[in-house]
Amino acid sequence: MKDATAGAPPNGAGGRWARPLPAPADVWAVFLQARKRDPHVHVGDVHAPDSEMALVLAKENYARRDPCVSLWVVRAAEIYATTADAAGMFEPATDKSYRFGGSYRQQQRVYRGAWRLSHREEDQ
Repeated sequence: MKDATAGAPPNGAGGRWARPLPAPADVWAVFLQARKRDPHVHVGDVHAPDSEMALVLAKENYARRDPCVSLWVVRAAEIYATTADAAGMFEPATDKSYRFGGSYRQQQRVYRGAWRLSHREEDQ
């Protein structure tokens, strides 16, 4: 008996912002890591009945000529992508203008002006 949640996004992440990518059941996405500090990069797909055969085919097709320290295989049907409706999700939530140097310079001008006013010779 099949699980009712099979094929559903993890943690209820369905709805209007996530959708599964259409793919046959025997297609596996292959991710390769060239060096230890590199990220895993999608290099292609293989057709295989199970994960063990997918790893063997991925090794033969993608790791034979190029450097490789790690391979990942993931059922392509288990990869979810955001929809066009989700574009607002990637916009910054707050104003981060404080990160720019201009606000720092303005703040220093204000502090210097306040210091000059508090240290006038006539007040000494």
